[in-house]
Amino acid sequence: MFNQPAIDKFVLSLRIRFVVPFVFCCALSLWLFLCQTHYESYWNGTIRKVQTTDFNILHHTMPVTLSALILAGRDDLVQQALDSSYGLFGLVLTDASGDNIVYKTEKSYHNGSWRDRLTREGLAEESEPFDLITDPPQLAPLFVHESPRSLKATVANRPIRSKVLGRLYYVRDVPPSFNSDIANFLFSNMTEISGAKRGYFYISITVLSFATVTLLLIFLRRRGLELKQRELDFVRRELEIRKKALDHLNNELATQKARKVWLEREADQAYKRAIGLKNSLEKLRDALAGAMAQQASQTAAGAQSGLAHFAPGENGNFGVVGFNEQGAPIFNEALSKPSNSHVRIRPVSSPPSTILEEIETLIPDLSENANALRSQADILHDYCNALEERQVEMKRIVETAFVRAQRIGGGAPGNPGNVGYVSDDSVTAGMSAGTGNGAMTSSMNGSDILDMRPS
Repeated sequence: MFNQPAIDKFVLSLRIRFVVPFVFCCALSLWLFLCQTHYESYWNGTIRKVQTTDFNILHHTMPVTLSALILAGRDDLVQQALDSSYGLFGLVLTDASGDNIVYKTEKSYHNGSWRDRLTREGLAEESEPFDLITDPPQLAPLFVHESPRSLKATVANRPIRSKVLGRLYYVRDVPPSFNSDIANFLFSNMTEISGAKRGYFYISITVLSFATVTLLLIFLRRRGLELKQRELDFVRRELEIRKKALDHLNNELATQKARKVWLEREADQAYKRAIGLKNSLEKLRDALAGAMAQQASQTAAGAQSGLAHFAPGENGNFGVVGFNEQGAPIFNEALSKPSNSHVRIRPVSSPPSTILEEIETLIPDLSENANALRSQADILHDYCNALEERQVEMKRIVETAFVRAQRIGGGAPGNPGNVGYVSDDSVTAGMSAGTGNGAMTSSMNGSDILDMRPS
């Protein structure tokens, strides 16, 4: 099984300026190999089998035909019989000794073929055995081929005792060289697609298509891997940004928790101070009310006794102790004596009702301030809970992005669209926009609480 990550890594490491020449060289090598294989299959396979089949037929028919034509003196028909091969291979008729060529195929399919071997030595080196032209002709063939694939003919019958008129040689055509055959395909008439050219044409189309498809697959795979890598980098960057945002939220949450603890402590202390002050003011109000009532009663009693019992004393002062029948005042001398203890009443700077009213107006304000502190503490508690929920959601988003990054890095990337990047400032701004109202409320509430603390 192929190692897919290693192949993808190799594809990404390829450079465009090296890929095209490399694929071209591979395609050219493959084309030459296939053309060489087709050349061997066509010339040394198909053509040789066809010539072997033709020679097997000629071994059965040509000796009898030529013997009859020679005995009939029809030299023209003998030449026509030899030219029936169209020059694809040679038919040569010599004398009985084989030294002199009497008839031969005059047609030639292409230059540089079997005609170069029409000598006594060349005919003697031919692999195909010659037939004897006799008088009377021999009806049974002397040589036969067992199959088209056979390399040599085998002896089928013995020659009869008769007059030998000549020898019939079968000369195989020499196939062109591979280079000349390829040059003929590339630079000759391209409209003529026959013979070996047809195979070369099909091979060229196949190799060209294969090279094109290979380049397209490499480019598409490379493009897909680049997009996948870009998306993976984007996810990693987004993951880092979300981690930074999560750290920022954690720091903010820790700060808000500390502030919450401090505000709760301050609220409790302020609430306790307000309750204590309220109780003190209530006690003071009750005490002032009792003292004022007692002082007012004592003042009224003293004034009445002074007016009713005023009598002269020893120092000439008089105190009235009563009135006689005529309505004249009666003075008491004892009251005119100096006394070491007497009550002096200090005049009240302000009416008692005003002080009580101020105390009563302060008590509801203190209660409202205490309730406001408690409300601010509750609001801050709710805000901290919201921050904790946002922290949990942020952790879930980060885990999802991490899983997505692992999935993208391990296998199959779809085809993403236009990939954008998110900066740290934009994420911080988005977080500030999402938590701005709560933070502003908390800040304002904290300042109000600080202002309401007693000095």
